[in-house]
Amino acid sequence: MTLQTLSSPTGIRSIVSYLGGAGVALLALVLALEPDVGFTAPFVWLALFWALQIGVGLAALQCALFLITRVDRFQQLPLWVVVFASGIAGSIFLSPIYWLIGEGLMEQVLGFPVRVDADGAVEVSVTFGIPAILDEFVDIVGPVTAAWALISWPRLQRLVPPLLNTPLAKSAESDPLITSLPEQDGALLKPAWRVALPSELGGELIAVGSELQYLRVWTTRGSALVLGALQQVEESEGRVGIRTHRSWWVNAQYVARVRGKGDGAVCEMSNGLEVPVSRRRKAEMLARFGNSASFNSAAIAIASPLPGSDQNIRRKPN
Repeated sequence: MTLQTLSSPTGIRSIVSYLGGAGVALLALVLALEPDVGFTAPFVWLALFWALQIGVGLAALQCALFLITRVDRFQQLPLWVVVFASGIAGSIFLSPIYWLIGEGLMEQVLGFPVRVDADGAVEVSVTFGIPAILDEFVDIVGPVTAAWALISWPRLQRLVPPLLNTPLAKSAESDPLITSLPEQDGALLKPAWRVALPSELGGELIAVGSELQYLRVWTTRGSALVLGALQQVEESEGRVGIRTHRSWWVNAQYVARVRGKGDGAVCEMSNGLEVPVSRRRKAEMLARFGNSASFNSAAIAIASPLPGSDQNIRRKPN
């Protein structure tokens, strides 16, 4: 799968804001729980110790996630696997840093005494080196990976920043992704989210889900995550689709059926994907599709057109 580079300042700001908020919450939690850090120090120094650990840790884990998503092999894996892999990879990088912050800065440089356990035993500090780093890795890989998974839980809804190998802006003469409209309508570029869609996925949409500032796009060949808004999909795809939910758009041609589920409904697509239907749209969707809907061109005719979108209609190639 072709990767795309994160070029949006908005996407970067959202990630920094999210991690910043998570870091503050995590700092407050560890200061309240007072876990054993192996040395005795005043509260202010303990707060500094945990702030360094958490701040550096989140930055390293996010970088590990960013780098892992640049590997083609990992793009084929579920996101929770990618998150756990980045947690382990980040722990490898953090092991020497955490040792330097704890044993190095707090104990050896600042001279805070090593904490004595209930049996009166004092842990002997290991000199910085491979054995010390290995011991640190064994100690942190579990907690770091688990904490990273919990922090990333909302991002398992695919809040992983898309990466970009090629620039979005190309000349009209050389860019094959430019949509040619009739001469009287002028030549317009495809919307940015379609330009960002990997070419090997084709252009035949099945469904699109909104995930914060990103779109999870399903086509007849697979799925990908791109930067964009669902409103842009509605505006560019015209009458071929319909909004089933505030976070979902479907191509009416690929609706298999709609069935009730609780207060709402579920729209079953031809590829097996189940798309939620809001309570407000339930009656309309059941009336239009119901159990008898089939994914053929006839379904397109019953999907209501979006105002002002006729000139952007996309048709399934024969």
